[in-house]
Amino acid sequence: MNKIFLTAIVAVFVVGVGGCNNNGKDEGDGYTTESIAAEIEGEWEKLGYTEKPTKYIALTFDDGPAGEKTQELLNILAAKKVKATFFLIGQEIRSKKAAARAIFEAGHELANHSDGYVGLGGTTDEETIRNSLVKASAEIKAIIGKDPAFFRAPNVAYGANLANVCKIMGMPLIGVSVWSNDYSSITAEQCKNNVLKAAKDGGIINCHEANTSGNRTLPILADMIDELRAKGYWIMTVGELAVIKGKTLEPGERYDSIN
Repeated sequence: MNKIFLTAIVAVFVVGVGGCNNNGKDEGDGYTTESIAAEIEGEWEKLGYTEKPTKYIALTFDDGPAGEKTQELLNILAAKKVKATFFLIGQEIRSKKAAARAIFEAGHELANHSDGYVGLGGTTDEETIRNSLVKASAEIKAIIGKDPAFFRAPNVAYGANLANVCKIMGMPLIGVSVWSNDYSSITAEQCKNNVLKAAKDGGIINCHEANTSGNRTLPILADMIDELRAKGYWIMTVGELAVIKGKTLEPGERYDSIN
């Protein structure tokens, strides 16, 4: 199974992180602190920052792909020049393969969100857990050419057995520190404000694709990105956040933020 090797000075993903750039190169195969710093240096003024950002935050989306609505989401991210991490459901990939591939081809990071929506945190049968994760990883591997590097549990509910399976499979557990709560019955504006209030350096933002967000994320996503930038945050994938922070993400360990 994949292992991630990160160092504080020149941190490189050797295997496992999805996404491709305009050249079709797997983006995870070349991130270093230096390359990310160079990107920021070349882009921050063009993106409307008033000063070069020194705070970093990861943007993530759960439960996809959502089919046609996925493309709407990708269009917003492309317009804002933001890359995010998508925690995908295996069964959704099987029924919406084109949308899953579109996420990858747009340069985003694909990660494992299990094969379905059943919570695994309280499951004690490790074979049941493993089967769900293996199925989802297989769907993602068929798109990105390798096993996904990261796992997030449905409902972000973790337990010892789930953590053990992820350790064996070589996947760190990615939690959340900045909740949009877009899956609940609140307004889209409240979702945006939840993110802006909780944002912090090294944070991981949780949003959902349209199949489970009730269309509360799409209407406010562009403004949310603009306001995060106004607060000085450089928005990135989980993989990039680990690199820029010089952190080794250990399989089976949970990370609600990365600092």
